[in-house]
Parts: sequence; structure tokens; C-alpha cells
Amino acid sequence: MTEQMTDPTNDPVPTRVALYALRASDTEPAAVFHWDPTNGVRLELLMPDWTRVARDYYERGVEYFRERRQVLPAEGPTFMRALVQPKRSTYYALVDESRPPADR
Repeated sequence: MTEQMTDPTNDPVPTRVALYALRASDTEPAAVFHWDPTNGVRLELLMPDWTRVARDYYERGVEYFRERRQVLPAEGPTFMRALVQPKRSTYYALVDESRPPADR
């Protein structure tokens, strides 16, 4: 049984979540979180200025409001869902850039 099949939410699991700096000059992601069932979650750092924000989520986890707890990358699908839940941030955004399964 895969992680996705055992997840109680039945929501699609994001496989690529990009962190964008909310500045007019930044149109490329600063970091990207990737997930797949074989390799788990990995973090790709693209802009040194934003390493701290992305690394904090990767090392300390993300607050998952639905379950009122911190989730770590080891929790795979739950961590990726927590990244894309609505948040109030004025300086960065986390965007689900996953492709639909038919496009993979």
C-alpha cells in the first residue's frame, strides 16, 4: 500500500511546491520542494537569499492547521499538503506546481 493510498484526506498530493519571493523582480521560484513515493521529500534551493525560509520548513516542519500540529518532511504527502494550505504571508508564497498525473 502506498503512502497516498493510506492518507485519510483523499486530497491529491502535491509533488512540486515552489516558494516564491513576493517581490516584483522575482519571477522564478526561490526554492522547490519535491515529493515522490520512492525518494520522499527533497528540497531544491535556487536563490541564496531565501535559503533560510525554505530550510526552516524542511528542518523544523510546517504547521498543519487541519490537524493542529507540526509535520516534517518524513510524513511525505501530509507535509506537502501542509505547505500549500492557505497562509497569510506578505513576503513569500508557496505554490503547488504539480503536474496532473496524465502529464507525468
